[in-house]
Amino acid sequence: MVQKVTVEGVEIDLDKFRLRNFVNKLNEIGEVDVHDEPVALADLSHVIESTPRAKHFKNVGPERLEMTAATAGSRKRLAAAFGVDVSKVIEEYGRRMDNPQPVVEIPSAQAPVHQVIKTGDQIDLTKLPFHPQHEFDGGTYISSGIDYCVDPATGRANIGCRRLMLRSKNTMRSNLTANSDLKKIYKACVERKEKLPLSFVVGSHPLDFMAATQRRPGDENKLVATLRGEPVPMVRGVTNNILVPADAEMVLEGYFDELGYREMEGPYGEMWGYYGPMHIDPVFTVTAITMRKDVLYQTVLHSSHQLARGDSPNMSALHTELTIWRALRKAGIEPADVAMGPGLRLHTRVSLHRGKPGEARDVIKTLFKDTVLKHVTVVDDDVDVRQSDAVEWSLCTRFRADKDLIVEGGFDGAYMDPTMFGEEKATKMGFDATAPYGNEARVDYWRPKAPKLTGLPRYQTVRQALEAQPLFFTQLMDAVGSRDGREVAMELNVLREEGILDRQPNGEWSLNKQPRA
Repeated sequence: MVQKVTVEGVEIDLDKFRLRNFVNKLNEIGEVDVHDEPVALADLSHVIESTPRAKHFKNVGPERLEMTAATAGSRKRLAAAFGVDVSKVIEEYGRRMDNPQPVVEIPSAQAPVHQVIKTGDQIDLTKLPFHPQHEFDGGTYISSGIDYCVDPATGRANIGCRRLMLRSKNTMRSNLTANSDLKKIYKACVERKEKLPLSFVVGSHPLDFMAATQRRPGDENKLVATLRGEPVPMVRGVTNNILVPADAEMVLEGYFDELGYREMEGPYGEMWGYYGPMHIDPVFTVTAITMRKDVLYQTVLHSSHQLARGDSPNMSALHTELTIWRALRKAGIEPADVAMGPGLRLHTRVSLHRGKPGEARDVIKTLFKDTVLKHVTVVDDDVDVRQSDAVEWSLCTRFRADKDLIVEGGFDGAYMDPTMFGEEKATKMGFDATAPYGNEARVDYWRPKAPKLTGLPRYQTVRQALEAQPLFFTQLMDAVGSRDGREVAMELNVLREEGILDRQPNGEWSLNKQPRA
């Protein structure tokens, strides 16, 4: 049954952006493996990584929980989240970002995520599907937490993504090491000897994750609405007053205590395909667990040897791709296409329409300056940037390291880039794999492709066709309506024996008009 509420004359569908409904949508388009059989928590990660598709588990752990994984682990799934074809996802993403949407607050009694409320002695985190995710992780984790809080100093709502490490029945550790707004907010609270109220949402639509992985000025709750393309229904926590999406699957309410950074968290497999080391982090105390009656738990594929399957790499790549389009258009450059390298946001491929010598270098320098990208490859629009073998072909046949490699240093590095070795400034590299200008008329700079003949003759003989103009062999075939070609070769031989057959510099057949002596 569809759940709807009306607030200030606006009807809100409380199931439209529910995670469970999105997983059902993925199942319809063949993007989900459904597992009805029992799966131990210890085996979850192996099963999640076993195929490229998302997972829907019906029977997890001794509690027989229902769980989904890797719902944002491909461009096709992200396109489904936006409700558009893969070819339109960047366009739709940009359109929504240009049309801010509001937050709509609804009462607790109408919020699906408050159908079940546990407080006090009812709280038991050991009944939730924390599970081992990588071989050398520091503990069991829920990796799909979206944190919602309000800066006590400014009143600004902030959201982000955090992993949650099980500590006790009512406490967790979480990584607040990276430079983030949440880290700044919490450190200021510690200096004031204050707790920081915060809620972790577990079980969210991919668009909510897309919002949480951005860093924007202003009320970031509105960013969730903006990515959804319509007002987001939110409800206040029952113990900490923090607004969270009312249509979520589960919320862990509580606070980071005022004692600051005091316990080791990690190691943990990070999105670069390496472990992040241990860090001293704060402790989070849970004061309430709220959830839907038929809650669907969630985990993400954060790190593996096949990064192109991961949730975080795919979302980050989408963010970066939109940034690329906007940076290039701001610089007066309209690319033919843009695509991220498989799995990571530090590599991109850009194709350009022919006609502007030097534009490839302009692209590279613009993206060095205006994006987090570390490696940029630029090709002509006859190369499909979404096909790795096509890009490799262009690098093999159109790129010269002594002429076409651009290397510049002094840029800010990406967070946790494993090549930085603690350094602050990064060096970037660009590959101009476009064809050189000035050789467009030479056949040895043209790309071969299979001929397409019309089968509609315009001349009765090869002689008549060549009297009109020089022609390549398949053009000759088409001119005389040949569906074979061998008889054309024989007619050419007759003209050769007469001494009037000739060839043009690129190989077209032509007539001398005058027999050779």
